Amino acid sequence: MKRASETRPSDRAKQAKRVRAISIAVEGPYRTNLAKLVFFLMVSLVGMVLVLLSGTGVEAGHPEPQATPPPEARPLLIDGEKLDFEILYGAIPAGRASLEVKGRATSDGEVYRIVSRAQSNDMISLFFEVDDVIVSEVDAETLLPVFFEKRLREGPFERDEWAVYEPGGVVKTEKREYDVEPGTRDILSALYYVRGYDLEVGDEVIVKAFEGGRSYDARIRVLRRETVRTGQGDYECLVIEPDIVEGAFAKTGRMLIWLTDDALKMPVLMKSKVAVGSFVARLVGSTHGEGV
Repeated sequence: MKRASETRPSDRAKQAKRVRAISIAVEGPYRTNLAKLVFFLMVSLVGMVLVLLSGTGVEAGHPEPQATPPPEARPLLIDGEKLDFEILYGAIPAGRASLEVKGRATSDGEVYRIVSRAQSNDMISLFFEVDDVIVSEVDAETLLPVFFEKRLREGPFERDEWAVYEPGGVVKTEKREYDVEPGTRDILSALYYVRGYDLEVGDEVIVKAFEGGRSYDARIRVLRRETVRTGQGDYECLVIEPDIVEGAFAKTGRMLIWLTDDALKMPVLMKSKVAVGSFVARLVGSTHGEGV
């Protein structure tokens, strides 16, 4: 396998031509979706599903029959943990992403600050630059979210949002207040909640999540076990599938996520195939600090 530095000029020219073809193919209604799909993979698990504002599973207030869930989880937050991913669109490198947790003190007490950043690489950025940041602050005692912030930069599209989660089921945004069920989580802290489960094949997890002024019961199914090879080594994994009933992935796409079958439940591989192509997110680096 050739290193990036060994790529010949002719190879780079071919790759640039393929990227230009992708850019042309996703003009119109698909162009914005491409940036969101790349970001979707970068953020991971429940957060990635809900970032599209499309909903994973069932909108709150419209219940469906549920499988027996595994025992209630305690969110897995490890002070100092950082996960780094590379993103591929087909065989083309598209960008990078990271998930990082740091403990810090605030005027209201200790919190865990979770930061996700997703960026397109230099070549993709020539046609459509993505630089998205999501922040979630989780109370160190209750392990429930207290603050959420999202900064999206996707080509010409820009959006900044924030939300304050208050005890008793109230979410305040700059526009209004929302009543939500107690225990509702934002799209990023929901990932760490799922990672806290002791998952087994056949389990189905329902997560109460809030995004874009809407509450969802996000549904995640555990399909099987598989061994995955990454740049970090081989991992025994559980294959997870979010149910997608609306949005860009509905009917035309499917997403699978490989979590390590151990206490960490790290996302090491994510794959999706949709109308505009296929995406892969692969773990390339990880560090861990002191556990909760």
